[in-house]
Amino acid sequence: MNGGTADHIVETYSQSLLDLAVQSEVVDAVERDLELVSTLLVQEPAFGAFLASPYFTERTKQDLVRKVLTDKLNRITFNFLSVVIDHDRGVLLPEIVDRYRQSCRALRGYTTVTATVAQPLNEQQVAKLTRDVATAMNAKVDLDVRVDPSILGGVIFRHGDRMLDNSVRGRLARTIGRITGLEKRHTSS
Repeated sequence: MNGGTADHIVETYSQSLLDLAVQSEVVDAVERDLELVSTLLVQEPAFGAFLASPYFTERTKQDLVRKVLTDKLNRITFNFLSVVIDHDRGVLLPEIVDRYRQSCRALRGYTTVTATVAQPLNEQQVAKLTRDVATAMNAKVDLDVRVDPSILGGVIFRHGDRMLDNSVRGRLARTIGRITGLEKRHTSS
C-alpha cells in the first residue's frame, strides 16, 4: 500500500469515527478510549504487531480484543476497532488514532502550525513560541515543533499550504538571490 493510499484510508476511517462520535455525542469518550488503545499499543508492541499481522485471522484478533477491551471501551469505539480488524487495517491503527486526535483538536477550534527549528527547544521555549504564534494568528494553536539542523538558525513556520521561512538558511538564500539578481541586471546593461 503506497503512502497516498494509506493516508486516504487513515483519513476515511478517522473521519468516519469522528462523524459517528459527533452524531452520538460521545466525541470525548471515544477520544479517551483511543488514548487507552494508543497507550496499549505503545506499552505492548506485541499487541500492535498482532493486530497488524497477516498470519492471524480476523476472528483470532477479534477474540483477543474482546477479551482485553470489552468492558473498557465505549460501544462505538469497540465496534470501530472491530471494523478496523475486519478490514485488515490494524497496521494503520496508530495513524488513525493520531488523525482522530488532530480532528478533535480542530473541532475544538485549534489549528496546527509546524515550527521547524535548528536545535531542540525546552518546554518554556515551546510554550512561549506557542503563545506568540497564537497571539499573532489570533487563534488557538497546536504547535508541532520539529528539529532540522540544516536550517542553521531561526524558524520556519508552516500552516496549511502557507510557509514563512525566517531561517538563517532561507534569509541567506534570499540575500544571495537579490545580489545575483542585481549583478545580472548590471551586467546586461
